[in-house]
Amino acid sequence: MKIPDTIRDLFRRKSQTNFSLAVYSVIIAVLVWFAVSLTLYPSVPKTIEKVSLDLEIGTTAASDNTLNVISCDVENVKVKVTGSRTQIANIDSSTLSAYVDTDNVYSAGRKNLPIKIKSTNGIKFEVDSIEPSIAEVVFDKYESAQFPVLPKIPNVKFNENKTINSTEFSCEPNMVTITGPSSQIKKISTVYASSDREMILDSSYALSSDEIQLFTEDGTVVDPSAMTFDNTSFLINIPVLTVKEVGVYVQIVNAPANFDQSCLNLKMSRDTIKIASKNSLTEIPDKLEIGKILLSDITPDYSRAFDLSTVLEAQGCINMSENTNITVTVDSENLITKEITLDQSRVSISNAPNNGYDYKVITPSLKIEIVGAADVIEKITPNDIIGDVNLLNANITEDQFIYDVIFSCPKYDGVWAITNYKVSIQRTPEETTTTTLIPVQTTAVTTADTEY
Repeated sequence: MKIPDTIRDLFRRKSQTNFSLAVYSVIIAVLVWFAVSLTLYPSVPKTIEKVSLDLEIGTTAASDNTLNVISCDVENVKVKVTGSRTQIANIDSSTLSAYVDTDNVYSAGRKNLPIKIKSTNGIKFEVDSIEPSIAEVVFDKYESAQFPVLPKIPNVKFNENKTINSTEFSCEPNMVTITGPSSQIKKISTVYASSDREMILDSSYALSSDEIQLFTEDGTVVDPSAMTFDNTSFLINIPVLTVKEVGVYVQIVNAPANFDQSCLNLKMSRDTIKIASKNSLTEIPDKLEIGKILLSDITPDYSRAFDLSTVLEAQGCINMSENTNITVTVDSENLITKEITLDQSRVSISNAPNNGYDYKVITPSLKIEIVGAADVIEKITPNDIIGDVNLLNANITEDQFIYDVIFSCPKYDGVWAITNYKVSIQRTPEETTTTTLIPVQTTAVTTADTEY
């Protein structure tokens, strides 16, 4: 029984000795390999992917010229480095920094710059390659400018007979300060606070903006991605008004009584305009007087433009048409003029004051020009024209004065004078008649003296 136990113990001791020798052999082999590697290959290469490109320019020529990086076509690079075998394992994308060399950048613009690599943890290495090795970088100066903000609501509609008051269509606040690249800031011509909300309005409304839109003078969109704004939230005020299309006319003044104005054949560049009242309680008229014309001013070549803004402002209304004025002309076809000389007997005075004076025209003759259809004008003589000096409401303080005459042609329609004429008038005290009473002597008669 002892012999097998002895043999078993012998084999156990032998196997343990062999295992220990194997372990020691492996350790010694690794140490030998490591020692040989350090001796024969002290440096090894390594490739690091996605090393971020840092666009900070630091203290360089670019910063001295107050330039900033606006954009770059490279975000990260692939780097191949060689370093000490003992430290290269500690290099990765977090311990490396890629940057562009801006030492020779002195002006704004687009530059092609070399990319460089540095360690962030102090490990030394050699750069074998950088992919890509060149970056296209745009440099510019940053500046700030203030712009007015205009409202923009492309999808807002209005009910029938409703419109927007463009003069009060506004944003709140109405200004914005934009900071960004100088070259981009200089391109901005118009700034909009825009809302794409779809609505149909019947009354005034306040709407929040969705975005800010920037445009050049020719309507090209300006990219706002490199810019900052002191405010990005705007309230769009949408004032809604009731609109009405009304007729227009002119008033003829200083025309004789019963003068048929239809014979003038006045033509207007527009017969109607669209207007809205500033006061919602004010009733909009069906027809609007746009001005007054002296009859004597209407010649065959008459033309005059009437400014609607003045007229509508006086009426408390807003012009909703594209036209800012209306031109009045005369249909001069078949119209001719003629000179006629009248003597003072053809001029009378009406509505003279009843103040104890007589009034008389003392201008001996009057040369005037009349207008009318050719076939009528040819027939007219001085005896067909009369003048009237209407002293109604006249403020007369002197014995001799001048006053306007209005001419008419009672015999023929469609004839009027285009001469503004004034005559001299003399006033004199009215003549008074004195009656003298002569006493009559009477004789007494007695009955005794009476004969039968």
